[in-house]
Amino acid sequence: MTSSAHASFGRQPWSERITGVLGHRANTMLAVAIVLVVAVQLAPIDPLMVLPISITLFAFVLLSWLLMREHDRRLCEQCVMDMPLNPSEQAKRLHRRFWMAHTGSEPRFLVPYLFVLISSNFATTTTIGRVGWAMIQLSMVYLILSQSTHRRLQPWCPWCSDGGGGEEVEDLPPVLPHDDRQLV
Repeated sequence: MTSSAHASFGRQPWSERITGVLGHRANTMLAVAIVLVVAVQLAPIDPLMVLPISITLFAFVLLSWLLMREHDRRLCEQCVMDMPLNPSEQAKRLHRRFWMAHTGSEPRFLVPYLFVLISSNFATTTTIGRVGWAMIQLSMVYLILSQSTHRRLQPWCPWCSDGGGGEEVEDLPPVLPHDDRQLV
């Protein structure tokens, strides 16, 4: 970072600095929170502690999601420094995540997914239902990773460009009027 970047970072209020740092790591915090929610539901815990732990984790999931959304709306200096040296090669290797990021945001897939995600909460009375619930809940971790990868490597996304469904605009020169007269 340059000295001016350090100077501008130091002039930010402490709340904005904390929000920026937490927002940069919010996708990881959100994924860990989802794993912890599943662990709390599957692990044997004192029944008196389940409700306070669940409420705390739910609040942490919401806070992490809000921080992640706020972070995604601005340019983050840490994200720029974390940019890989070979982003096009990494984008080719992670093409499934790009596909998931685009497919997961389409309403025809998002609405049924949310329905299954929410309705799976009512299937936790049997062991098979709890395992199925855990797998469905943990699928959100891959969605979060997909969105994070897409945000970071969007310029190389084949679906945002011409490689996978993006609109390709071909720049053609304008047609000049044709005249059969010859210069003498």
